Amino acid sequence: MKLVQNIVVFLSVTLFIGLMYISFFNVYQTDDYIYAYSSREHGIFGNMVNFYLKWGGRYFGYSINTLIPVSYDKKEILPKVYPIFLFFAFLGVLVLNFRHYFNYSIKESLTKSFLLFFFYTALLVSIPEHYFWISGSNIYFLPVILSGLLLYFLGKYQESKVKIWYWLSTLLIVVLMGSNEITALIITGLLLVFYFHKRSKETTVLLITASMFLFISFLAPGNFNRLGETTSGIIKWVKRIGVFGANAVYIFIKAILLLPLFTKVFEKELQTIRKKINFKKALLVWLVSFLPLIFTGYILNTIGRQFESVLFFYFLSSSVILLFLYKEIKKYWWISGIIIFLPETHFFPDKYSNFNIDYNLNNIVNEIFYTDKRGYETEVNERINTIKETPKDSVLVDKIKNVPVILYFNEMAPVKEEKIYINDQLEKYFNKKYIRVKE
Repeated sequence: MKLVQNIVVFLSVTLFIGLMYISFFNVYQTDDYIYAYSSREHGIFGNMVNFYLKWGGRYFGYSINTLIPVSYDKKEILPKVYPIFLFFAFLGVLVLNFRHYFNYSIKESLTKSFLLFFFYTALLVSIPEHYFWISGSNIYFLPVILSGLLLYFLGKYQESKVKIWYWLSTLLIVVLMGSNEITALIITGLLLVFYFHKRSKETTVLLITASMFLFISFLAPGNFNRLGETTSGIIKWVKRIGVFGANAVYIFIKAILLLPLFTKVFEKELQTIRKKINFKKALLVWLVSFLPLIFTGYILNTIGRQFESVLFFYFLSSSVILLFLYKEIKKYWWISGIIIFLPETHFFPDKYSNFNIDYNLNNIVNEIFYTDKRGYETEVNERINTIKETPKDSVLVDKIKNVPVILYFNEMAPVKEEKIYINDQLEKYFNKKYIRVKE
């Protein structure tokens, strides 16, 4: 086990350094501009209210995004350093939890944290949107970090009964209910399991707080504004069941192929967890992962960036279940070791490309060694300068030639096509009537 662990740690540290290197070429993209535009037009508080009423109930995520300083960050420093900050924050929270729950030294906790970072990165559906898109990382990656902090605070309170940890936990629950819907459902589900396991005044307050702010988030007027028309009757329910099934199958396949390696390197920790809970409790925790899958199936939402927290949670909880049912799965760690380096599958058309299985390592290596990242950064900056310095209301810009795979980028619509949201966002931010890409 030690040899396998050391190899994965080496790969993880190398991966971590590689992602930091890629981050130095990151730039502002898409929604970063519309948040900055909306803050400029409505003010920060007005923008928060505007997004809640017209866009959705992610009151924390959208509020953080109103602070994106596109107008003031002329050298685009934030896109380059913010992902790195989040990487270290993620590692730091993992270290805290390993030290608290397993009584590890800082060195051992850091080793285990790098191991978990490796699996977390491999499981991501969309690294560009999760790590390198500022607006996206605030909605999807930051809540994962805060959820880890919540786990630590709850653990400290259970251990010490010092009230500050309880109130910090309550505050974080309020924040996380307004981060994104998937995280909110997972936390509410876990608090419900926690409540039935140990009923007390404290667990009741935590569950009520989560439920109340979950409703505030889900009942936001903006959520209903964004719901499109759906087919009525039995066809609608067939579609919902189909989407739920497709999402569940994807998550199962992506998780199960990686679980042998995970159970091999985290065997000690999984055994510790198994001694503390029985199979019934482990199963209840695992079933929580189906709450977001039912919800996303109901709204006909297929696999994408929003599924990454439930995929990670499903993966972790499944590892405990497997230890009860078939602990010998660790013998097949070498299969995971091979699969994880394979390139992305291409079984599905572009519309459903997120259902292709990809463990990201192949794309990261290609991005580091083959993508002209400096060329990409230069092209994007030249495009923005062209739009900014053109006095006319209509602007034509060159197509970006060096398109990255790991850094986040979506191209605008060209001259002969109707504008898409990217064109619209830049038109609003730069106060132009027409921005298109040259043919």
